[in-house]
Amino acid sequence: MHMRCQPHPHKGWFPSPPPLPPPASQVNLLNFMITPDGLSDQLLGVTVAQERPDLEAQRQELVVESAANKRRLKEIEDKILHVLSSSQGNILEDVTAVQILSEAKTVSNEIQDKDAIAEATQKEIDNARTGYAPCGRYNAVLFFCIRDMASVDTMYQYSLAWFINLFVRSIQGSEKADDLAQRLGNINDHFTYALYQNICRSLFEKDKLLFAFLLCTRVMAASGSLRPAEQQFLLTGGVGVPEADVPRPAGHEWLSAKAWGEMCRAANASAALAALPGHVAQRPDEWRRIYDSVSPEVEALPGGFHASLTPFERLMVLRCLRPDKVVPAIQAFVAASFGQRFTEPPPFDLGGSYKESSCASPLLFVLSTGSDPTAALLAFAESMGYGSKIAAISMGQGQGPKAAALIAAARKAGSWVLLQNCHLAPSWMPALEKICESIKPDNTDADFRLWMTSMPSPAFPVSILQGGCRKDGTPL
Repeated sequence: MHMRCQPHPHKGWFPSPPPLPPPASQVNLLNFMITPDGLSDQLLGVTVAQERPDLEAQRQELVVESAANKRRLKEIEDKILHVLSSSQGNILEDVTAVQILSEAKTVSNEIQDKDAIAEATQKEIDNARTGYAPCGRYNAVLFFCIRDMASVDTMYQYSLAWFINLFVRSIQGSEKADDLAQRLGNINDHFTYALYQNICRSLFEKDKLLFAFLLCTRVMAASGSLRPAEQQFLLTGGVGVPEADVPRPAGHEWLSAKAWGEMCRAANASAALAALPGHVAQRPDEWRRIYDSVSPEVEALPGGFHASLTPFERLMVLRCLRPDKVVPAIQAFVAASFGQRFTEPPPFDLGGSYKESSCASPLLFVLSTGSDPTAALLAFAESMGYGSKIAAISMGQGQGPKAAALIAAARKAGSWVLLQNCHLAPSWMPALEKICESIKPDNTDADFRLWMTSMPSPAFPVSILQGGCRKDGTPL
């Protein structure tokens, strides 16, 4: 063991004090992100509250009653302890003490009887709620789909409160049915498409198919119809997966070493593809037809593979032979799995975004290179009668105070404000966040609207992204 020493000007050398533990060992980290199980339970409660308000009200009453009973029991225990500690002599001769103990026993028995009834009632409620559990599990998967979109772009941020509000609207707007399974299916279908439409309005064009594909694969994985290894293969080509020991067919240069390696790894990534390398090695000319096709994504695979494989497994095969056609194949896969409407994003619609907004929810256009929705917004303002009541300011150095003054005046007058190119004022974004947090329906005119445009920027406040209405800022 080595001990460090340091000189002292008068006392010579002495040991250095032991180093302090690193800060990480002194800090407790708490992650408050909701878990899938927790969100499933929360959405179950929302569903039951909307579909069976009688059950939810009864459950809430039981919770309140149970808390009241526990409080009464605690009071009884405290009273008994006080009697026992203050009693002098033989407690059986203390009339007051005996009366208190007798009353405590009576109340305790009453509470036990109530608890037994409450427990039986709770079981009945739980049994009734269990039928709605699949709805909570299914839609919890959808929330984590949109949460993961933040990994694609920092501007893709969505709050749980917004998600639940949209979910409630889908419960209320979906088709009714007497059969519970059919009713839950209607809710799930309505909400999935409503979520797709609302999220797509805020995505860049290049990411809309990605989101639809993410919805499909997450729902399939949650239902057990898609294995993680298969999904990982489609994304990575089977990196880290051992290759099947099948020699590459000689004399077929069209089948590259890279394609053959992926095909041999696919055999170990999916049991359904275990025979694929052997079949290709034996009948390469049949598979050459897929390779040479103009539209290989619609061609039937040779050797009965087309009928025996799932649509996702056929995507894996296409990735090996024709990776350039995976995108149109994914589009066809989404259409076959979820319906054609999930491959047709909603068009640029200012009216729809305006209807979903309020004076307290800003409207943000996320810009891409060369896009500018200003002309479309000004035309929309004219059509809504706000042509002369919209103030626009281009953000930049020194423009923050001017923008704050415009917002304050518009909140009182019920007019509109457009903040252009917010990404050019990153230092003012914290001030903008505070302004938006202070805007409430009770202190702002209901006609007020705050519009913004911004390129993707890590400085843009997450709270505005999550609480506002966003759109891809590319007008059609």
